[in-house]
Parts: sequence; C-alpha cells; structure tokens
Amino acid sequence: MKLRILSLALVMTSLISCSSDDTSVNETNSSNYFPLTTGNEWNYNNSSVVEGESENTNNETLTATTENNNAYSFSSSANMLERGIITGILVNGNLSKQNGKLVYNGQYMIDLSFYGMENLSIPINNLTVYDVNASAGDQLSTLSNTIDQTFNLQGQDIPLTMTYSLNTQQNEILESYTVNNVSYENVLKSTLSVNLAVDASVAIITLPLLEEQEVLTSSNYYAADIGLIYSENSVSYNFEDLSQFDIPTLNPINVNTTQSIDTYTVQ
Repeated sequence: MKLRILSLALVMTSLISCSSDDTSVNETNSSNYFPLTTGNEWNYNNSSVVEGESENTNNETLTATTENNNAYSFSSSANMLERGIITGILVNGNLSKQNGKLVYNGQYMIDLSFYGMENLSIPINNLTVYDVNASAGDQLSTLSNTIDQTFNLQGQDIPLTMTYSLNTQQNEILESYTVNNVSYENVLKSTLSVNLAVDASVAIITLPLLEEQEVLTSSNYYAADIGLIYSENSVSYNFEDLSQFDIPTLNPINVNTTQSIDTYTVQ
C-alpha cells in the first residue's frame, strides 16, 4: 500500500511539473522587436536588381523623428527612388504599439514612374505589422478597396479602376538569424503582400490591363531590442497587351530588393 501511494505521489508530482513548464512556455512574449524612441536610427545597405539589369546599391539611414500620442514618424536619408520597400512605407506614415502589436497607419506608394505615370497612393489604416502574441501562420490584417483614377499613359488619358488588397501574416520566431555575418538572437519574422488588379475603360467597354496578381511580396525580420534587421522583397507587374484597343503597351517589371542592417543606435 505504501509503495502504491508513493508511486501515485511521484506521478502527480510529474504531472504538476509538466503543467508548470507548459505555462512558462506559453507566457506572453514581452520582447521589444521595434524600439520606438525619438532619435533612434537604423543604417541599412540597400540592394535592388531589375530583371535584365545590373545590381544597384546604396546606403540609407532611417530615423524616428517625431512622436504624437505614442505614434512615431520617420525620415530617410535616401530619396524616394533609393529607399527600401519597408523604409519607404515607414516615412509615409507612422508606427504605434498596441497590446503587443506593431501597427502602421499611412500610405503605400506604388512607383509607376517607369511607365511615365503618376504614382499610385494606397491608404493604409491600422495595418498590423506583427503581433508578438500571435502564432506562426496567423493572418494579422487584410485591407482591401477600389480606387478610380485617370492616368496619363504616354500622352493618352485613360480612366483606370484599381482593386487592391494588403495582407500581413505572422511567421515564426527564430532563435537566431544572420545578416552580414552578424548573428542576431530572438528574431521575429512577418510577411506583407499586396495584390492588385487594374481595369482600363475604353469608350463603353472595360478591359483588364493588369489581371489580379501579387505585385509585392515582402519578408521582414525584426530582432529583439533592435528593430528591422533584414527585408527581402519581390515586386512584379505583368500587364496585358491591349495595343489593339489603342492602349500603349506596358512592359513587365520584375524587381528584387533587400535591406540589410549595418549599424543602429536605439534606446
């Protein structure tokens, strides 16, 4: 009898110990993956490759400049064409933190200058960039809308209807991640994607100028107590040939870009 009671006690102790370990594993993640303080700076090495052309590189410094109701704005040392995808988005809006979430408000500018067109501005409201308490694979935000705008396309005014959606997804938290031969610990990964479809109005008909497709895929890595350390992006536009309807032909564009952290000063 004593042996049976002792065995039962050992089993109960083991179960209690396992339960305690599980609780500690599932505790709320308190890591700070993007320190937001006025004056914080991140210096990046930027690279971009347009399909069929040589690589372009430049350096960029992102600075947290102003704070308003815990929302932080940013400035960049690079001009619009030399900014990285993510830093370009950040300087056109602000970041705030809400219950473990990094939230962006502002606009995403689609650069159409290589087509001789005005840039397209997509408003972004309350987009969750990452959530430290989410699980890998969780959908964080989905924003969608339609914009009607007339563009001057190679000297011809054409009304366009653009339907877009932005999506963010939580990925894994990595024990370490290496950038420029430097290993960073406790790194959170999240992704951003932009889908776009464009219809052109010609006389009384509507034609698909850009079939619905993913025009931006962005994978971003944030290190605890540092911020964004690496960003990998793919931009792609594959337009339909509507030359038979007197709409100028738009060549496809495929661009791959990266941003790699060099140095940083954060508080």
